[in-house]
Amino acid sequence: MASYHLTAKIGKKGKAAAHAAYIAREGKYSGRDRYEDLEATASRNMPEWAAHNAAHFWTAADEHERSNGSAYREIEVALPRELTPAQRLELVQAFIEQELGDKHAYQFAIHTPKAALEKDDQPHAHIMYSERIRDGIARDPEHYFKRYNAKNPEKGGAKKFSGGKSSKELKAELLGLRERWATLQNVHLEKHGYNDRVDHRSLKDQGIDREPEKHLGAIGVNRLNPHDISALLERRAAEGELERAQREVSIIDLSGDLEKAKAERLNESLKSYQPLFDSAVQKAAEDGFNESELDLFQALFKESLIQNIESGVMPRINKKTRFEIDAIAKSAQQPEERPIITRPQPAEKPAPPKDQLAEQTLSRLIEEEHLAWRKNEETRLLEEAEKSRQAAWKIKAKEPKKPLLGLYATDKWKTDVAFWERNLQDEIDQYHACKKQAQDALAGQSEKEPWQRVAFYEKAEQRLKTEHPEFAKALLEQRQVEQQKAALATAKAAADKAADKAVAGFKALATKREGKFFGYGDSGKQWGALPDELKAAIENFNKQPATARVIELERMRENFKREPGAAEKLTKQLEQGKDRGFKR
Repeated sequence: MASYHLTAKIGKKGKAAAHAAYIAREGKYSGRDRYEDLEATASRNMPEWAAHNAAHFWTAADEHERSNGSAYREIEVALPRELTPAQRLELVQAFIEQELGDKHAYQFAIHTPKAALEKDDQPHAHIMYSERIRDGIARDPEHYFKRYNAKNPEKGGAKKFSGGKSSKELKAELLGLRERWATLQNVHLEKHGYNDRVDHRSLKDQGIDREPEKHLGAIGVNRLNPHDISALLERRAAEGELERAQREVSIIDLSGDLEKAKAERLNESLKSYQPLFDSAVQKAAEDGFNESELDLFQALFKESLIQNIESGVMPRINKKTRFEIDAIAKSAQQPEERPIITRPQPAEKPAPPKDQLAEQTLSRLIEEEHLAWRKNEETRLLEEAEKSRQAAWKIKAKEPKKPLLGLYATDKWKTDVAFWERNLQDEIDQYHACKKQAQDALAGQSEKEPWQRVAFYEKAEQRLKTEHPEFAKALLEQRQVEQQKAALATAKAAADKAADKAVAGFKALATKREGKFFGYGDSGKQWGALPDELKAAIENFNKQPATARVIELERMRENFKREPGAAEKLTKQLEQGKDRGFKR
């Protein structure tokens, strides 16, 4: 359903550039999820020095408008969500052409955020414009915003359209603006085949007897519970249907006396059903309803009662007393006991482990350090860009003037102009480079950021110790446990390696002994150098069949893994036997 909203605002000096960046989603408002709702934006009628970038115009307005003057005006309007983006853009452009034309420099933006309550698109437009009227006279930024000179317009600034008007005249202009926006919006709704219409008048002037709904905003909606949200949405829908119906039957004269009579008749009916209402509420209380559930039950019961009375399902006047109602209810009860119905209690979600919370908090702090660095870097670079911009204007103001006579003077002037142009271009290039770097920094694309990651981590760890000491302690304990696990894993790997080495050495000696290799015969030096215990083990091993040998080697390996000392002892025996054998 199309809704009407128009506000006219006055922007103070010093606020224009920031507000223009906000509506255009530029600078610090770009690259964020919260501000990814820009549907369209454009600027028109800018002076030559701001034609390529409207931000130059608003920055100049902040700098050169008089201290108590306004830097811009803004019209904010709600757009019909029924229209497509292209149709909304067409509507906004038609409104700007109608109201501003080519008389004022302006910038507009269409945003389509999600409504906090209904979660549906909430399209609206911001139209920023300068009060200064374009008169075709070329002025630099400083002169454009000076006081208007009626006698010599080229010596003063551009004239403001609101100058000299009384508050009564300005109010009349605002009322006319509101009406023209409603008319244009309805024309476009009809043009695109929609039956809904908007009305710029107040509810009272439209003859609608209800209080305007208070604007909640995202914070207010977050404080509501699901029941309140559902009730509010139902109320909106009902009021919309009612107002639509009132417009359709506006030819009927419903006097206040008739409405009053209908209300009194309904109150009389409800009073006659009060015994039934009290009995139902008492029964609900006996069934264990808490206070909030009782309030909801009463509201629903009353609503259902009104519907039944108005539809004729129940008589308009109830003539039964409460005792009769209670007796009827008691006689209608079944002899068997009713089963006890218990409300299922929601299972409590177990709290995550403290070490997990510590990791999550540390990650959040690291991300905050990233964002803080990006913001600071953007601010620093924008300050550098502003210095370059101011330096460029100062250099531009000192443009060398061409001499009237003299060849030498003319040559010197050309040299001075070349240096002047180079210096001016250097400052302009530096300005654009800083602006680009500021955008990259805010978007996380700065070349410097990767080199700051260690610093981010250290700062986040220090903040964790200061702001969340219990999490820092849990994180330290977790790391100690991880280090212990790593040490155990390393020790296990070393033990496995030692066991494999000892088994491989034993198998090699057994193979050499069985094949009577050189030095491993009965009188061989290497064989004789081995300890008797080891020689006996090798002889017993070689007596076993091949399948039994495989099993024996695996048994030895598992034993060495459990007792690393045994593997180390066997390895030393093998090495000692080898050394002694060579010495002999």
